[in-house]
Amino acid sequence: YTKLMTPTNPAKFLSQQASNRLVVKDEKKGLDVLIERGFLETSTTSSCSQQQDWYQTIIDNSRWYRVKYKSQRFGKECETPCWTCFYGGRKEYKPYTPVPSWLQPLVDKISSHLGQEVEKVPFNAMLLRLYFDGTDEIAWHTDGRTFLGDTPTIASLSLGAKATFQMRRMHNVWPSVDGNGGGCCSSSVDTSTPQHDFVLGDGDLLVMKGMTQKYWHHRVPKQKGRKPRLKINFRYILQGPDAERGQKTYYKYMVHGDDSNPPSYTYQEIVNQRGGIMKFATATINQVSSNKSQSLYHKQSCKIEDPDHRAVVQGEHEKENSDIENDDPGKQQEEFSIAPGIKTECSRKTDNEGLDNLAKGYLESETDVDVATFLALPCSLQKELVNEWDQTRTQQQQQNSSSDRRTTLLTNNRTSITSASKRPNTNNSMTKNKKNHRLGNQRKKTRSKDASSKQTIESFFSQKRV
Repeated sequence: YTKLMTPTNPAKFLSQQASNRLVVKDEKKGLDVLIERGFLETSTTSSCSQQQDWYQTIIDNSRWYRVKYKSQRFGKECETPCWTCFYGGRKEYKPYTPVPSWLQPLVDKISSHLGQEVEKVPFNAMLLRLYFDGTDEIAWHTDGRTFLGDTPTIASLSLGAKATFQMRRMHNVWPSVDGNGGGCCSSSVDTSTPQHDFVLGDGDLLVMKGMTQKYWHHRVPKQKGRKPRLKINFRYILQGPDAERGQKTYYKYMVHGDDSNPPSYTYQEIVNQRGGIMKFATATINQVSSNKSQSLYHKQSCKIEDPDHRAVVQGEHEKENSDIENDDPGKQQEEFSIAPGIKTECSRKTDNEGLDNLAKGYLESETDVDVATFLALPCSLQKELVNEWDQTRTQQQQQNSSSDRRTTLLTNNRTSITSASKRPNTNNSMTKNKKNHRLGNQRKKTRSKDASSKQTIESFFSQKRV
């Protein structure tokens, strides 16, 4: 990276990358960013459980808001494009929700860790965001506020799936613009400075310091196929005349919006709304990062990738109305993670040898479910899926059996009717014989009468002759 982007004055620019630590600093551009890969991994011996436990703790205890409000700037109804909640601030101002006891240990850990390098800690304001899938995002903005100070330290901890965190330099960070090249504010984007794209993974800690908020915008764009991700944002609200207004602003745009009693949702309720967690467990999830953001940049880029941590620092200068593709299509498939946030209750399996016959039957029947993905799920969820499948299968079998019985009955009836039609009818024969017998008798009587009449006539004429 230093080779590719060595400035004329190296003393003013510094990029350091250790095994788990990345520093991108440019004093001239007002950029000061620190990324610690796997922060929770390096801060504890039980790394994996720490990351999963914090993920689980947050989604088990938080209620999430999809904030709706009327934008004074644009004069229209708006809704935050991801799920949010907010804790803390200064106790003397309202509204105020204390930092919950289950979250305080994480705040203390981050505060004590960064207290060795930056001032104004411990943090007292925590913004939590849930990016449930690749359709959730947050637009270009700066975190700079007067009540945070001139050089605020903003720390962000990522948990769950990987996501791209983008930064671009601005001539003027206010007002925030979308960067699509239109409007009166498009000239605010510094087209001479590369855009930086950082891929943040599970447990990564990103810290923006110094003058970063004064000169740089950042965002998390939409990414096709992205799985659930949490971001915990740590800030420090200073005491001062603007703090009360600032704290009200945070709670408005992160919690209640224009509603005094807004609806909130648990993680499981959001899962149900979005079609269930198995939407992420299909056989081949295509991780195409279709971050099509139109910008004012001209083509010029520099990129490094850390093979150990897949850390990417990338600057893209694109011409106006061009598309940015962040991911290599050849590397877009990613293995399923336990990001959905359901506790692991059994040891992991790597094949289906430990499965019972019912689970094996489920995997053989449901061809669109990847075996490795299924095995990575917690036992409770595996059982739930198998039981649901088994119930559906049993109902189908019962319906088929009932249908077969009805079919057999109808077939038997048809056979009986056909046989009966072919068999001679004895009753009809007897009736016919009786009828014929009566007709014969009537004919005999008629003949007898005719003969008797003939005899009578002949006798009459005989007498006449005599």
